[in-house]
Amino acid sequence: MLIALVANDKAPDVCSSVGEVRSVLEKLGAGVLMPPEGSSFPDNLKDDFLKFCDVVVVLGGDGTIIHTAKNAALFDKPVLGINCGTLGFMAGLEIDELSKLSALMDGRYSVEHRMMLDIEVCSADGKVSEFSALNEAVLSRGSLSRMVEFEVSTERENVLTYRADGVMVATPTGSTAYSLSAGGPIVDPAVRCLLLTPICAHSLHARSYIFSEDTRICLRTVSADPHEVFLTVDGEQCVQINPEDRLCIKRSKTFARLIIIEEKSFYKLLNQKLIKRR
Repeated sequence: MLIALVANDKAPDVCSSVGEVRSVLEKLGAGVLMPPEGSSFPDNLKDDFLKFCDVVVVLGGDGTIIHTAKNAALFDKPVLGINCGTLGFMAGLEIDELSKLSALMDGRYSVEHRMMLDIEVCSADGKVSEFSALNEAVLSRGSLSRMVEFEVSTERENVLTYRADGVMVATPTGSTAYSLSAGGPIVDPAVRCLLLTPICAHSLHARSYIFSEDTRICLRTVSADPHEVFLTVDGEQCVQINPEDRLCIKRSKTFARLIIIEEKSFYKLLNQKLIKRR
């Protein structure tokens, strides 16, 4: 088995664990492929070395795992996350569970297919910018701008208009991330749907909406000062949105594939990682 080993080398705790993980994998008989020398995360994932491996093992927190899983999805490669961060909700193993890597080599694991989002930003001049998200796409006001009016529609009808700090569309995977903090519902990642959640809406009746997986959600600002609205994708990409721009968000045909070494109930994991976390 050829394993691509990816690590967030900007985190000291992660760097100190790379050698140990590589040693364990090689002792188990794996061939280990590393990013090109001199490259650093996340730029090292722009290289196509991921396409040559059988499995991707990534060390870091949830942000590192999400970024790597999205890149690996382009090559249809499964990803095993090893948590070296604080929460590690996306991880299949903790850093003190390296002995369980033998199950990876023996094929004793399952793969979860996580729904992703395709985001298109369509400008008035016909230019289209495309992004992909595993957690969420957030349309929000700038730090100094006023509350913005956001219009939500589908390909069939207008849904509603929010006056709020922002609005997000999340996947079930993202339901336990920013969407949860904004008051959105917790959704089992096995369910395929799109979640729409307002951020600090100026209304007593603003609630989250759950749409079917085949819905195409469209967002635009009704009244906003220029240069004061931004699109943020999975907390790592941020682009300025102009008043005339229109966002279209739908389920992607590509799925992120997460390796599960030890089957755990989603609700048990939720309890361990979120509810009991101090």
